[in-house]
Amino acid sequence: PPPEEEDMKGWGFRDPRLRPFVIISIAYLLFTVTDGAIRMIVLLHAYHKSFSALQVALMFTLYELAGVFTNLAAGLMGAKWGIRFTLIVGLCLQLLSYGLLFGWQDGWSDETAIAYVTVAQMFGGIAKDLTKLGGKTVTKLVTPEGKDTRLFRLVSLLTGWKNSLKGVGYFLGSALLEVSYELALGFMMGLIVLALPFAIWGLDAELGTAKKKNSSFKEIFVWDNFNLNVLSLARLFLFASRDFWF
Repeated sequence: PPPEEEDMKGWGFRDPRLRPFVIISIAYLLFTVTDGAIRMIVLLHAYHKSFSALQVALMFTLYELAGVFTNLAAGLMGAKWGIRFTLIVGLCLQLLSYGLLFGWQDGWSDETAIAYVTVAQMFGGIAKDLTKLGGKTVTKLVTPEGKDTRLFRLVSLLTGWKNSLKGVGYFLGSALLEVSYELALGFMMGLIVLALPFAIWGLDAELGTAKKKNSSFKEIFVWDNFNLNVLSLARLFLFASRDFWF
């Protein structure tokens, strides 16, 4: 067989080159369960407290808005400090978000509760995109040059698992909430704690850092790439429709 096929053989999940992919995928997928769950826990707990649909929607505004700015900053952070750093920070912020939700008091006014939960979820929004950076980037980093087919397979595998486990998070968060609000929060925090050792001790601090001068914010906003601009606009409507549906 041609050399390229020879190289493709044995490049499976036991290959040491895939170690970062496996470790980050475990942490990212555990995080994904908690990311799906936090939405349902907040949504249904607010519903049980008789908040209106508009009031519940307000609780999610900073969660989504924080993701916009985090997406811009996460790439620069990852290039400077590595994927390990952004992954650990993301997991810790998710812990903070869940921890703050323990403080949601029944006696608060609607305005106080909305403001508090909105800020608590803001940290969850930042955590989501910091953690997602590792999950999306590591596939490219561990794929040998010229093995685009393998790269696409890894991306599709990770994306499929992510979407499935987010659905698991929806159902699991809802089911645990039926038992106890505190149990639902505590269980999800346990999943994050379970993911942290993989990120802390399993990854090289230099993984994902830029080998040359990092891009600046000014260089990121390139307006002369027509295809990129059309894709960005399409994604804007795609995610807007998704959140409207939710």
